Amino acid sequence: MVKQRSKLIIVIFSMLALICLLALNQQWFLRADYYLFDMQIKRIAKQQVADKDIVVIAIDDYSLTAMNKIAGRWVWPRSVHAELIEGLNQYQPNIIAFDILFSEKDIYRPDADNYFNEVIAESKNTYFSMLVLETEGGQGQAFSQYQSFLPLVNQQLNSNARAMLLLPFAINPEYWRLGTINYQAEVDGVGRYYSLFQEGEGWQLYSLASTLLKALGKELPDKNKFLLNWRGDNHQPYKTYSYVDVYQAVINNDHEFLQQFQQKTILVGTTSAGLYDARTTPVNHNFPGVYVLATALDNLKHDQHLSQFEFPVLTAISIALLLITASCFYLLSTYSFQLLAATGCWLVSCLALYGINGWFISQNIVIFIAAPILICTAGVLSYSFAFGYLEFLNRRKALTMFGRFLDPNVVLNLLGKGHLSAEHLNQKTQITVLFSDIRGFTQLSEQHAANEMLTLLNQYFEKQVSVIFDTKGTLDKFIGDCIMAFWGAPISTAYHAEQAIEAALIMQDNLANFKQTLPAHLRAFDVGIGIHSGEAIAGLVGTAQRVDYTVIGDVVNLASRIEGLTKDHSRILVSEQTMLLAKEKYSFEYQGEFSVKGRKAQVKLYQPLRR
Repeated sequence: MVKQRSKLIIVIFSMLALICLLALNQQWFLRADYYLFDMQIKRIAKQQVADKDIVVIAIDDYSLTAMNKIAGRWVWPRSVHAELIEGLNQYQPNIIAFDILFSEKDIYRPDADNYFNEVIAESKNTYFSMLVLETEGGQGQAFSQYQSFLPLVNQQLNSNARAMLLLPFAINPEYWRLGTINYQAEVDGVGRYYSLFQEGEGWQLYSLASTLLKALGKELPDKNKFLLNWRGDNHQPYKTYSYVDVYQAVINNDHEFLQQFQQKTILVGTTSAGLYDARTTPVNHNFPGVYVLATALDNLKHDQHLSQFEFPVLTAISIALLLITASCFYLLSTYSFQLLAATGCWLVSCLALYGINGWFISQNIVIFIAAPILICTAGVLSYSFAFGYLEFLNRRKALTMFGRFLDPNVVLNLLGKGHLSAEHLNQKTQITVLFSDIRGFTQLSEQHAANEMLTLLNQYFEKQVSVIFDTKGTLDKFIGDCIMAFWGAPISTAYHAEQAIEAALIMQDNLANFKQTLPAHLRAFDVGIGIHSGEAIAGLVGTAQRVDYTVIGDVVNLASRIEGLTKDHSRILVSEQTMLLAKEKYSFEYQGEFSVKGRKAQVKLYQPLRR
């Protein structure tokens, strides 16, 4: 059994380990990884403090309504932004960056654009956005045309390099201080990563967050793409001012209000739902793009973007969980305990991984835990089904073998405890043996048809065997018209003598009731029951083709001899040893001392009676 269990565990573990390697390498569980990560980061983000030096001036619904009287409907004249920049620069902010595309010149208000350009020329801390559009290779503008004005990572470009770029043509290229604001979502449509630069065939363009980080005098990390570490409220994580409030403060020269922007990094962007700049993120599926930019800049500035454990670590975690699961089924022999232990280990592992990952996220590291959890789940299910089927086969085999001797419920109980193995069944033990023989059956069978007699015998046996099982006895065998049974094995009990006597008395009652159901010509028979208690060897006896569970010893021989003495004295006779064991429960009538073949000393016999 142990060898069979070991082979099964090795086969299942090998298959699961191979599937684990393929799943992690091919990222089969990526969506599940992202789901669990989103669930955790949304909770953890609220506990993390956003950079207070990064502020947002939001073109929100309130501003659009309030500015309608001042600048008309959106799009406002660029002179409005020029006045905002001039007013803010008096209080020396570090950066003013526009997460807005000024891609077209205002042909109806050229003076406003001119004024805007004049202000930008004097404002060296003002930055703007650009967008890289997806096109097929060879389309778009040639880089050579704008190479000196673009935020290129590598200036050594192919002279034929082209791309479709959405550039701020409302601004003179001489004043461009640009960065891309492209946003790439993952396979499930949610954006979690930020790229330091956009790249194509032979070109790389800095993102706006990268450009701003360099403007702040910080070094860029080596890796281009990183996982954003979201922080703060999931609706308004950074200190946010309505555009109209700031503009009014500039117009009214409100020093007290505007001093808040001193040494700040100011990001100007839209948060109004009507301006369609919402992004799908783990913390909010309608997250304004300006907050994505703020989060990326915050992460880069403080070097707090999220790093993630790679393939080798995830593989090690997954294999470790598979080993833990396998050990539950290897070390425990009972299926119910195996299942309970494996389920407990699975639950503890899931909770531990979830908690550990939460702590790691607070340390700016991520474990994508869905893959290990799902692989561990597959392990628990695989082992459970495989060992469950093995348990089913063992039960069926045990019921087939032992159901002939024992009550099926007793068989399942012993199997559940692992007590149906040879080491548990083969033992020396104290038992009580019962022989029950039908008197006169041979003469009766000579007078009637074989089929009629066998039907009669089977009906009788069925009633009497159920009594043996009900009193926790073991049916040893049928010897013609004789029944041999014993109590005290394989389930050891101190009451085996009482149980055997109880069975004999009920069998006597059953005989009387059974005979009443028979025709008069079939009632000419009786039974004799002999019982003796003592030590015997109980165990499995037989060959590979047939095995029986039986008892061997003098106790068996004497019980058989006692049954032979019932013919002339009493229907039920028990030995003195049995009487002494059961005298607290039953009364006994002494029947005398008798000589028994194979014994020098005479045997004292008693008739048991119910009190």
